Amino acid sequence: MNFRMITNTGKVIALAAAISLASCKKDSTPANSNESTAATLSDSSTAADNMYYDVLNNAFVGYEDNSSVWSTTSVKTGQTTTFSTGSLSTAHLGCAIYSIDDTVPGQYPKTLTMDFGSGCTGADGIFRSGKISYLFTGPMLYPGSTATVTFNQYVVNGYGLQGSYTISNNSSQAGGIIFSTQVTNGIITYPDASIYHYASARTYTMTAGSATPSDISDDVYSITGNSSFSASTGAGIVFNITTPLVKAISCHNISAGVVSFVYNQVVSGTIDFGNGTCDNLATLTIGTVQKTITLR
Repeated sequence: MNFRMITNTGKVIALAAAISLASCKKDSTPANSNESTAATLSDSSTAADNMYYDVLNNAFVGYEDNSSVWSTTSVKTGQTTTFSTGSLSTAHLGCAIYSIDDTVPGQYPKTLTMDFGSGCTGADGIFRSGKISYLFTGPMLYPGSTATVTFNQYVVNGYGLQGSYTISNNSSQAGGIIFSTQVTNGIITYPDASIYHYASARTYTMTAGSATPSDISDDVYSITGNSSFSASTGAGIVFNITTPLVKAISCHNISAGVVSFVYNQVVSGTIDFGNGTCDNLATLTIGTVQKTITLR
């Protein structure tokens, strides 16, 4: 693999645009209360996956929008420059105003803040409000760099996000493009004001498409990791990706892989995304109940 592929912007933006754990629309409800609660929490947790995933998406898009600024000395020591979003984020991030804190000109770390104010909807259909900041230890696309995220009344499509979020570039000459994310002490406030706790650790690895740096249509990513999700009542569910999920740029949904989950150490189940066929179907199994669910 050519090392330049690891820092190829188009490929990484494709990662941000493509990998989102689809939420599930349940076609029926399991019979007993534990199974029903497990099914409900499983469905609700996918919203948390997607909202925190958007944090990764913003990091890629925001960094690319400011690619011409990171190495300049136009920002004086200890000062901040503020300006409107660039061409990429016009589509993705809408009304965001960028601020870059360049404490030591031309050197890292640097902090990028996106201020969405009272809110706006981007061309991607996502409504965002509040502020989100990224502390970059190095160039986002450079192996070894990390980004630490801070939330300030940040809301995505009505879901408020809190907690510790980090992004790490684990790419290498041998391993190719690899990014990992970790959420700890996550708190997500749903539109109905209900509060859930969330944690996750995920790794995104490019498994196909590295030979065609200018073509993202053949890119395929493998997703591994785990997450936990619990309600304020204490009911909780733990997820583990037991068979790596497969997400191709050419397919809207995850097309293969298995996620296993356990609810309150009582009820276990799986979501099977299939054998690689590009469709919007998956199989939900809880206890003795097995149903087809529709991805959305």
